[in-house]
Amino acid sequence: MSKLYAGARIHALRKARNLTQVAMAKQLDLSTSYLNQLENDQRPLTATVLMQLSRRFDLDPAYFSPDRDLHAIAELRTLFPAAAEDTLSDLASRFPELIPRLVEVAGHAPATPAVSPSELVRDFFYEAGNYIHDLDVLGEDLAQHTGDKILRLTRLSNELDQQFGVRVRFGHRTSGARREFHPDRRELSLRAGLSDAQLCFEMALQYCLLAYPHVLENLVSELPTDAAKKLATYGLAQYFAAAVTMPYRQFLAAAEDTRYDIDRVASIFGTGFETTAQRLTTLQRPGTRGVPFFFIRTDRAGNISKRQSATGFHFSRSGGSCPLWVVHRAFETPNRITRQVATMPDGRTYLWIARHVQGEAKRFGTPRKEFAVGLGCDISQAHRLVYSDALNLSPSAATPIGPGCISCPRENCAQRAFPQAGSNQAPDLNFSIGIQ
Repeated sequence: MSKLYAGARIHALRKARNLTQVAMAKQLDLSTSYLNQLENDQRPLTATVLMQLSRRFDLDPAYFSPDRDLHAIAELRTLFPAAAEDTLSDLASRFPELIPRLVEVAGHAPATPAVSPSELVRDFFYEAGNYIHDLDVLGEDLAQHTGDKILRLTRLSNELDQQFGVRVRFGHRTSGARREFHPDRRELSLRAGLSDAQLCFEMALQYCLLAYPHVLENLVSELPTDAAKKLATYGLAQYFAAAVTMPYRQFLAAAEDTRYDIDRVASIFGTGFETTAQRLTTLQRPGTRGVPFFFIRTDRAGNISKRQSATGFHFSRSGGSCPLWVVHRAFETPNRITRQVATMPDGRTYLWIARHVQGEAKRFGTPRKEFAVGLGCDISQAHRLVYSDALNLSPSAATPIGPGCISCPRENCAQRAFPQAGSNQAPDLNFSIGIQ
């Protein structure tokens, strides 16, 4: 097992808590000289000290994991595309408190567009590890209060009526939005054609907005714009709704029992493939964690409309994703799950699965929405998934992929669309390169 050096993170934690080395060492029951050695990476972080830090400062042990640097490295890669991976990794690990400011300053350069509300909200969920403890517990409590899924719809409707004076009208409309709330007449209208799970989700979403406005407001308070706060509030209400429809402990048990077979888990809760896959990325409750997944949704043009991660993965912010990634092959195999063992340029290996999904049917002649959904995990977790069966999990057999051509350092990729940003590659006029 490789040694873990976490001096920069210990130093950043100490500064954030306004502690001197003497004060922190006293709280951890360590000598000041030993803490100094830890901060200067002269000693590796032991399991005993890791647990002391986690308990004393109420931290997830993953706070000190090198995986936390993956997001920072991906950000730095867009700023310094030609820098070596080791250089970026060293910068991210040694100066974690400087990275957000560095990216922020670069983001406000005249040639760079302003960060959109959706990007701010995406980073908001990323920093939370895609797990919002307070809402997850509140959602699970409501699910337990309203009973199993057979009774839940009726009881949710009653809760909305009795607590907030809101009347629920089922199937009142045949088109338009799934959920329409009219505050003036205290009416919640749910469109016809929704499944029981979808009805539960929409009612739970409305319940969250009505019951927990102060909780939501507190969670989004540090976002910089009103648009981002509003978008995050909606995302948090959706998170709560998923926690009601797929309660944490029950959902995790089903996932573990089926070895994370998405179709089987979906059949238990009456949910769709995409919704079930998204919920799998949130199973990070302290003490009862599931597999830490990455989730992505893309269309045929490669536009990424959703990305969620319980840990770190090199999602590209711009310029498209890697064409060798299995997510793009999912459109070729409708109604089938496609698998891939893939290695990133930094040597990390992952198991990915992907599947083509369609939106709800419209009237004749109207195209349906089509997406590819991808779910991935670190190769060390692959054995827990049914999708790893009869698959060669060796990194030597993995497909080399990257974060997108703009950021990818692989020089000899046959599928490269354009040079890496910042490179000065010029063609050799004595050779012709093209598709035969």
